[in-house]
Amino acid sequence: MDIEMHPIPPHGPDQEEAVHPDRGFNRMLFSMANEQYENFRRSWIDLMSWQPSPDSGWVQVCQKLPGFRQAVKPGLHPLTRAFWVFIVVLCCVIVFLIIKEGMKRTMGHPLVVSTETEEVEIMDIDFPGFTITIIVTPLDLNILRYRKRIGKNVNVESSILAYCNFERLGFNEKVLTANGSVWNMDDTGAVLQVIDQTCSVKSTFSGLNDVRNPNNNNPNSRIFVSNSYVMDDPDTEAMQGRIIPFLNSATFNCSDAIAGCFLNEESIPCGLLFKKRYSEWGSTCMFNGIPGPVTRKVRSIHTVLAEGEYTSEELNIYRTANLDQDIGQEQPKVTSPIRIPWRQTSPGKMLGLSFIIKDEIVNRACVHGEGDGFMFTVNHPSDEPQIKRFGKSMPFGHEVFISLNPIVLLADGDIKEMDMGRRRCFFSDDSREAELKYYTKYTKNNCFQECIADVVAEKCNCTSLVAPGKQGRALCISYDGMQCAIEEEKKLYDLGMRASCKHCRPNCRQTKYTTSVTSSPLTENHMDIYRYRYPEQLSHNELFSIVHVYFEMDSIQASRRSSRYSIFEQVGLVGGTISMITGLTMLDIIEVVVVIVVVNMAKRNLRQRVCSIEVDWARLIPRWFRSLPQERAELPIVMNRPINAPELPMADQPIIINVQPRSPSPPIHP
Repeated sequence: MDIEMHPIPPHGPDQEEAVHPDRGFNRMLFSMANEQYENFRRSWIDLMSWQPSPDSGWVQVCQKLPGFRQAVKPGLHPLTRAFWVFIVVLCCVIVFLIIKEGMKRTMGHPLVVSTETEEVEIMDIDFPGFTITIIVTPLDLNILRYRKRIGKNVNVESSILAYCNFERLGFNEKVLTANGSVWNMDDTGAVLQVIDQTCSVKSTFSGLNDVRNPNNNNPNSRIFVSNSYVMDDPDTEAMQGRIIPFLNSATFNCSDAIAGCFLNEESIPCGLLFKKRYSEWGSTCMFNGIPGPVTRKVRSIHTVLAEGEYTSEELNIYRTANLDQDIGQEQPKVTSPIRIPWRQTSPGKMLGLSFIIKDEIVNRACVHGEGDGFMFTVNHPSDEPQIKRFGKSMPFGHEVFISLNPIVLLADGDIKEMDMGRRRCFFSDDSREAELKYYTKYTKNNCFQECIADVVAEKCNCTSLVAPGKQGRALCISYDGMQCAIEEEKKLYDLGMRASCKHCRPNCRQTKYTTSVTSSPLTENHMDIYRYRYPEQLSHNELFSIVHVYFEMDSIQASRRSSRYSIFEQVGLVGGTISMITGLTMLDIIEVVVVIVVVNMAKRNLRQRVCSIEVDWARLIPRWFRSLPQERAELPIVMNRPINAPELPMADQPIIINVQPRSPSPPIHP
């Protein structure tokens, strides 16, 4: 018995014995690592040896697509196949990024404004609404009060008349209207509160500077304060019987203030051209503007004051008038002495609007300036005039020329199908986001006025008479209440209308106007000639002005808002990008669809054939056998033919069987 001898390892204080891990554990780790390696190797060999079957349906589909066609070819080296798969995926990523960026640039700004190639004739452009009012010469309030109380027949301003009635009621006097209706303190106070909104001391430069000028003071400022609100409900008995008739009679009629009206060189009664409209500065006269009863949904004192100015035929014409149309469309028919809304057919002052405005009934308005004269403003017929904010003043005794230059922005009708949030503009007849609560048609100006009115009503619990709102709302009762409304409105404008009213978008089609005003003084001899021509309208030594409003250009170069890309251009952008990078065309897609349909139909037909096979066992049995009686149906006896002896192998001859040695089986890999 051989015994292998090993030296004893040295031991000592400076030497330690090394402890080796268990050899069985090492073998287990090695075995696991080797097993993982062999599995990965086997999977890699299987992957490298894999070849797609040409009969597979998805292979037939991929063979019709560029890029995929190279990836599914049989007999390719696996690395070559992987290369083509990588190229296909890379091209798909590039196509996705290009299309995404292109859609972002086109859809982020879907509209583009371009200049029209053809000029727009002046007859295709809406003539603006023209609103005019009179600036009052400062009056002596004490003298007018005295003259009214002593019964002098003097034409005084409406607030003075209302205050005199209020004083008479305070002395227990009975005050009657023309139709016999009896005034009371509440009714008179309501009239004073309505007038107090218009006659504000802050409307003049001296009022802003707190200049105490007794000759330039509005008579109704802070003279009456009520503890109850005036409700904007025109259907009450007090409003219909006393307050609204008083306001109508206290404001001047346009036919009394304006004479000698000409339109397109034709003399037309001024009452047909100019309609009385109650504004934030009292009584005004408006030409070619949509009346309040048509443009507003809610019936209020403001709209009722204008109802008597228009006939039912005129109101129906304005309701059906389309001021948001493209050029080249059919013009409205002339059903009255003038076309409503009116358009100037040819340029020049003689073919525009001409009239004479006189300074006779200035005592019926409030003081809104340091001097005298008249004030006008120009706006689109669909918008309400804002003479307080945008009015321009002119003196009496002059010939005034107001030339207009329109700025027209048109819009294609196909952008109506685009989402409103993407096109960021509204048509007048849009719904949903563009639908307004208080106006029948959408305009940017109407949206701003509605937004301001809602904010003021929420902050101040009252609104002004001319602001839009709900029926029965509370009107501000004093100057302090109006000051709250003025301050809230100023905050909105200071913040910016786009930030204050984010839902208000510009009009897709809009027309703006720039004005150029020139004037020259009229000589005394020239004014005498006109006084002789209009003896009933112009009194002796009365000042007046001759005003011409007209388009000075025969045509303008308009702009058009249109879609940046149409549906065909978007398809071309996407299809061109895909075809440029991947080589895929429409014919390839059609071919793929056809292959998919054919493969699916073939599979479906084969499945139906296999499932629908039925074996008719009766037909497999011979007919003569089926005709035998059941008890005699026996199998036939087959007679064997005798075999001759020579045909049999000899018994003494050995039978040799060739057996080939079996080749050894290949070793099975563990």
